[in-house]
Amino acid sequence: MDRDTDLFVQAFWVKCRDVIRPELDRVVDELKRAGHDANVSTHEYSPVADHLPDIGPVLTLTVHPKGAPEGRTLQFHGDVAKGSLEIIGNGAKAHRHELAALDEPVVKREITDWLAVALNHHP
Repeated sequence: MDRDTDLFVQAFWVKCRDVIRPELDRVVDELKRAGHDANVSTHEYSPVADHLPDIGPVLTLTVHPKGAPEGRTLQFHGDVAKGSLEIIGNGAKAHRHELAALDEPVVKREITDWLAVALNHHP
């Protein structure tokens, strides 16, 4: 991994730890109290395509709404090539943010907007 990629990946995980993950943990707790199944997972960066949808790094919120046959995902994807962060929800248009500009209010808004659709989606 070259130096710029390494620095970006490190910055991505710092942003996840300091800004994104606390919000996701709060939401997971709220969802579980409401009877939904929810969890957070990570996918490390790999410069080699390994037949997974992304080469990472990715932080993913997965929610299985109560009574829904399928789960829904919200991904915070570090786009190494573009040096930015994409927030990608099931079937929704991805929102791109500069990593340095991503703050708590933006993360809260993205999660809230996505949950409003994800929890009310009926396949």
